[in-house]
Amino acid sequence: MNFRYRLMQFMSGRYGTDELFYWIFFAAAVLSLINIFLRWAILQVFVYILVFYALFRFLSRNFEARRRENRWFREKTSLFKRQIELYNQRKLDKCHVYKKCPRCKAILKLPHRIGTHKTVCPRCSKEFTVKVKK
Repeated sequence: MNFRYRLMQFMSGRYGTDELFYWIFFAAAVLSLINIFLRWAILQVFVYILVFYALFRFLSRNFEARRRENRWFREKTSLFKRQIELYNQRKLDKCHVYKKCPRCKAILKLPHRIGTHKTVCPRCSKEFTVKVKK
């Protein structure tokens, strides 16, 4: 019980984990697994640097700097997350077909009717044909 109390006391006021911490640790684990086969010293040094940086962030008391770093990371990765969500949403949608306008590259959500159809882009008013299979 004494050890647990001292650990709680040590960790009070520390930043702890966030999304960036988990990604850094995951990257270090993947690189470490790759290095099992390659056995490159420079790669192992890079793994150590990642682990020490993750632990530094975990034990840091500078909340504002760590939040800023995490916010920056989330802004950079939000575009990829949104694209993955859209891809999964389109894959599950069986009632519509998604086609790109050849002129303005807008993505159009069209009803899923098999055959060749003419459609008009609402953004640039270009008329083009769409072939829907299956």
